[in-house]
Amino acid sequence: MKLLFSIQVRDIFEAVQQNLMKQRKKFITAPKLHLFTNILFCADCSKGMWFRSNLQNGYVCGNYARHGKKACSAHTIKENFLKETILYDIRTLVQEIDKEQYLKELEAKSKKSKEDLQQKLDKLIKQIAVLKNRKKNFIKMLADENIKHDEYLDMVEDNNTEMIQLVGKKNEMLLMLESEQVIDNIDKLKQELLHFLNFDELTPEILHRLINRIDVKEDGTPVIHYRFAAPTFE
Repeated sequence: MKLLFSIQVRDIFEAVQQNLMKQRKKFITAPKLHLFTNILFCADCSKGMWFRSNLQNGYVCGNYARHGKKACSAHTIKENFLKETILYDIRTLVQEIDKEQYLKELEAKSKKSKEDLQQKLDKLIKQIAVLKNRKKNFIKMLADENIKHDEYLDMVEDNNTEMIQLVGKKNEMLLMLESEQVIDNIDKLKQELLHFLNFDELTPEILHRLINRIDVKEDGTPVIHYRFAAPTFE
């Protein structure tokens, strides 16, 4: 009877613990996808910003949202403020595009940027090829009994991890290189920007066409990394 009572107490304790974990997850959850999800980051810890409706449709550092101020500070920013800032920059750029000097600078920057991206992409492709050959060598070493099976598994796992990272970087480079084509033709760029301005709402498509990422400083100031040369003001 004593043993049965002990088992029941343990079962109740475990059930309570599981319930507490479920309740905690209700309050600390990963963010749903919103307009600036995957493009908005904390400038200090580099974690993605989380959307919060209780911040008047604003975003907060994901590290702060999950772990509190011991991990990072809030870095809060309002969604409407970001929209207005981006639209203002686009309107300014449309005006600047008509200036001949700006056109020359934009074309030069675009050409240099594409050359740099292509060099980095070529380097990544070579590194990926090296990893593929290395994996073949691992198989040969195992077949020749130069390494044990456990060693083979560890080496393959490390190789695969590095391969995944390089392939991810390669895909990012390809997207960036593709985005540079937007400013190959200045007239086309202007028409696209004017087309975007005809819409009252920014869409994820527009954001990813025009912006690489946005870093939010501790005071809420956004640093917007445009895919084109950002407008400068005198």
